[in-house]
Amino acid sequence: MEKKQSLKSTIWEYVKVVLVTVILTYSLLFFVQVSRVVGHSMDPTYHNGEVVLVNKRFYKLSDVKYGDVVVAEVNFGDGDEQIIKRVIGKPGDTISCKDGVMYRNGKKLDESYIMEDMAKESWNYHVAEGKLFVMGDNRNNSSDSRVLGALDFQQHIVGKVFFHLF
Repeated sequence: MEKKQSLKSTIWEYVKVVLVTVILTYSLLFFVQVSRVVGHSMDPTYHNGEVVLVNKRFYKLSDVKYGDVVVAEVNFGDGDEQIIKRVIGKPGDTISCKDGVMYRNGKKLDESYIMEDMAKESWNYHVAEGKLFVMGDNRNNSSDSRVLGALDFQQHIVGKVFFHLF
């Protein structure tokens, strides 16, 4: 009798391990994405080769906050690739650069995460409905909305970075 109980207990432990594994795998596949930072466009916040976790299921346009770091899927002409950028503008915003200083709706941005001054350029951009204006933290070494235009949330945004693994 004791041996039967021990066998049942062992089987139950294996079943629990399998269930936990299935639940974690499902969660990772459908709710979370592991992404690797490629390049230096997000220095000093994220560095080349670092790994982050991305919330890809529960991030909606209405949840977006200024300063969120997002993963987007874009095409530079040689196939789709994923980029990591910071949200600077949301639908309806006017993003401006005056002599290398960034403004949102006429107000200067506090960008303490920037490691060096941006090139002395000047431009204006109005963010259309359903789109986000994103930029890399290393402004002088980033292909972002200045090159791509504002990104369509539904089409391009994979999700929000929520955890820096290493």
